[in-house]
Amino acid sequence: MAAVRRARADYLARHEPAPERRVRRWAVSPRLALAALGVVVLVGAAVALRAGTSGVGEPVVLATPSPPAAAPAEPTSVVVHVVGAVVAPGLVTLPAGARVGDAVAAAGGSTEEADLSALNLARTLVDGEQVLVPRPGEVVTASAPVDDGLVDINTASEAQLTALPGVGPVMAGRIVDARPFASVDELSRVSGIGPTVLGRLRPLVKV
Repeated sequence: MAAVRRARADYLARHEPAPERRVRRWAVSPRLALAALGVVVLVGAAVALRAGTSGVGEPVVLATPSPPAAAPAEPTSVVVHVVGAVVAPGLVTLPAGARVGDAVAAAGGSTEEADLSALNLARTLVDGEQVLVPRPGEVVTASAPVDDGLVDINTASEAQLTALPGVGPVMAGRIVDARPFASVDELSRVSGIGPTVLGRLRPLVKV
């Protein structure tokens, strides 16, 4: 009997199919799955945000509008030429609204031979005029400036000066700062006015 059982066991061992092996699959917990889904959502949002802002350019800076040009200021001074019976004849600069008497005083005062009764010392000065202090017997003529079409470099505004050939806004400012001029040729002491420019200006200006 023992031999029969042994033979049967050997037969079964040779002919009975082997038991199937179970393949164990990885199990994913719900918590781990939710965490992975959250990471995917965050990455997708970051990519979308970057794609949406990549086309945005630099902020546009609007230029500040320039303030309107100020109106030319009223003259604050006058320049007159005092001649005749005064101590120091020449050009004098006085505040706007000054009188003939102020011009005589600025020229050192009248000499002993001056005939002041021939003058109206209370008259308001006109910019660019000549004030003649007469001696006895001299006739005082009208002293208001004559409009001869020339630009008076001692009284012209910067806008009038820039109308001259070769004179721009900067040059006009230099001319105003260098006043008064005793003659047209004194323009040569203004920086930028050389012989060529002075030659063009000489027939167009006066003092």
